[in-house]
Amino acid sequence: MKKLLLLTLCLMVKSLSMQAQTISGKLIDEHKQPVAFANVVLQTLPDSVFLQGTITDEQGKFVFDKVNQNQSEKLIQISCLGYESLHQHVVTGDVGVLSLRSSAIMLGETVITGRRPTYSLKGASLTTNVENTLLSSLGTAHDVLKRIPGLKTGDGTVEVFGKGTPIIYINGRKIRDLSELEELNSRDIAKIELITNPGAEYDAEVKSVLRIKTVRRTGEGWGGNVRSMLQKGRLWSNNQQLALNYRKNNLDIFGSFYYNKQKRKTGQEDLQTVYMDKLLEIDGDSESPYSTENIQGEGGANYQLNENNSLGVRYTYNYYSNDSHVYSLFRVRENNLDFDKFDFTNAMDGSGETHKVNAYYNGVWGRQLNVDFNVDWLYSDNDTRQNIMENSMNEEDRTVHSVSGSRNNLYACKLVFSHPVFAGILQFGTEISLTNRHSHYVNEEQIMNDAFDKITSCNQAGFVSYDLPVGKTSLNAGLRYEHVSFNYYEDGVKQEGQCKEYNNLFPSLSFSFPVGKAQFALGYSARIQRPGYFMLRSDVQYANRYTYERGNPLLQPEISHDLSFQGGYKFVQLSAFYSYTKDAIVSVARPDDSDNRITVFGMENISSWQNFGATLSLSPKIGIWEPIWNLQFMRQILMGTHRGNLKHFNRPALAADWNNQFSLPGQFILSIDASCTNSYHSGYNRMKAVAWMDCGLRKSFFKNTLDVSVQVNDVFASKKEKYLVYGPMVTFNKRGDSDSRQVRLRLAYRFNSVRSKYKGTGAAAGEMGRL
Repeated sequence: MKKLLLLTLCLMVKSLSMQAQTISGKLIDEHKQPVAFANVVLQTLPDSVFLQGTITDEQGKFVFDKVNQNQSEKLIQISCLGYESLHQHVVTGDVGVLSLRSSAIMLGETVITGRRPTYSLKGASLTTNVENTLLSSLGTAHDVLKRIPGLKTGDGTVEVFGKGTPIIYINGRKIRDLSELEELNSRDIAKIELITNPGAEYDAEVKSVLRIKTVRRTGEGWGGNVRSMLQKGRLWSNNQQLALNYRKNNLDIFGSFYYNKQKRKTGQEDLQTVYMDKLLEIDGDSESPYSTENIQGEGGANYQLNENNSLGVRYTYNYYSNDSHVYSLFRVRENNLDFDKFDFTNAMDGSGETHKVNAYYNGVWGRQLNVDFNVDWLYSDNDTRQNIMENSMNEEDRTVHSVSGSRNNLYACKLVFSHPVFAGILQFGTEISLTNRHSHYVNEEQIMNDAFDKITSCNQAGFVSYDLPVGKTSLNAGLRYEHVSFNYYEDGVKQEGQCKEYNNLFPSLSFSFPVGKAQFALGYSARIQRPGYFMLRSDVQYANRYTYERGNPLLQPEISHDLSFQGGYKFVQLSAFYSYTKDAIVSVARPDDSDNRITVFGMENISSWQNFGATLSLSPKIGIWEPIWNLQFMRQILMGTHRGNLKHFNRPALAADWNNQFSLPGQFILSIDASCTNSYHSGYNRMKAVAWMDCGLRKSFFKNTLDVSVQVNDVFASKKEKYLVYGPMVTFNKRGDSDSRQVRLRLAYRFNSVRSKYKGTGAAAGEMGRL
């Protein structure tokens, strides 16, 4: 009987083990470095029937769960760009460490490698491959973003088509200052992932995400890069950067210094018309030289505890100052008759600093539970001083001195777990942030009222998401809950009517699938956009005697429901979106209650706003010519009142970008880029048509360690800022010259450049953006 029971037990254990086996392993390259994002396919033997597919993680690891053990031996096929394919016969269990060999063929000084498509759609994200393409020679990360479908870049701005400003990560670390895009050399970028339907793990205020992954380099000891740029428009500008990294065994120490000095001379012509008791027209002509200075220092350390666990800390300091002098001449007419003329000068200077600390732990508990924990602290303060003088022919002269500024403290933490469940990955976690903000506005002459405001906010969130690959399709579903407690104080007194509590659920869903050789993705997400803290202040600030600008502490968050579609086939990329926004926040210009000759600009909520659009991108390769053509269409559905009549603001936007790169003899690369847009509506504004062209020439020396480039932006000085603002009883017509024609000379040198192993991702991305 005992033998029979023992035999039965052994058979049961064997049966269970046959039904629930796993196959796992790790990939490394010839330099013993992990190979991430390699394709691993499990097949039967001898008929090679597909069983499962996966990709390696950042540590080069892969796992196949619940492998059917009907056959004792199976086949693993491994492929990755730049490496020779590997075929391995395996049985269940840990197959150990597998090594891939580079597929590059050396011919003298020439390296021949396989070439990936520049753009690929995987899941619900568009990936742009930069490494081993002409994009890697552009100069900086900001230059590369200009050529990604669905992105619009300007002077210090990045916008995702139909989604606004994205949250940007470099190797999983969120960047706070866009100057970091200028600090990152394009040759150090492996790929850039654009996510237009972020999952539940992201803050509900995040509508789009850019994830930049740098090239994995080997080597220990000292490494770094030096970069310098000289720029000439109407005035001279320059910026310098030095970054150093020291790596020894499991310790990684890094630091950087960045200095930027910008000088420009801008101009503006505007006509402000007020349709009240009298027709009032204020015609202005302005010139404004200004300068900005930015200094940023950063240092940190990362330590690899073992193969699966690491921790680190990073400190960033940023200081800025700006100085401008506005000289204006205003001509005032009432009922088509000359009424006044006055000179206007505004000497304005400001400064501020930011301290930010991030600490993280990233590890694997047990076999497969991944843990990512981040703690952030941020402190910032800034002050702006204005000295305004107005000399009028018919009315009193006026002097206005004011000081405004804010002090901010933010504490945040984020804890994320992920674990394989069935055939997918389950991710869940929590995020908490505490914000304390003090702001002030003081007017010495008491033309405007002084204001001292305080805002405290606590945001608590929990989320869960599940990513399930099924064959060549993929499904991701998530749910995020956020509780926000918001308190508002004026002059130290709590304003009960303006204190709020919010409890919101934000679902998200995306589904990707192939059709032949094309890949498609559908997505839905609910998002929230809370007003920036500067919008929520109570003060009214002085611009000139006919123009004020106000805050609005009564603003409500806007909630949007977004649908998205993406498709990709070879060099063709197509995307479309629809968005419905409730309590949308828009800019409105109204006559002042006490004096209707004065126009007050501010932000207000409207009941709803609809927006839809599509973009088509073509990126063929034609010999030495690599063009990227982008065509965009967008239209809003919005109505408002103007001079007592209902007005539709539905004129669609049409835009075209034509970016071209040519590989010339002598390894020179020529770029010629052109863009144009029509006249369209955005909010209650009519944006005027504009077109411009950029061109550049670049070359690398000393085995790509030194890059030299010359760039001319806005060759014909045609990139003017032109728009018309409609208010209920006001119009404001502006034509601005931003000194956009610039000539740039840029030098960049790298030595023993290695990628930092720092894995801190940060917390409270949306809250930091509001500050």
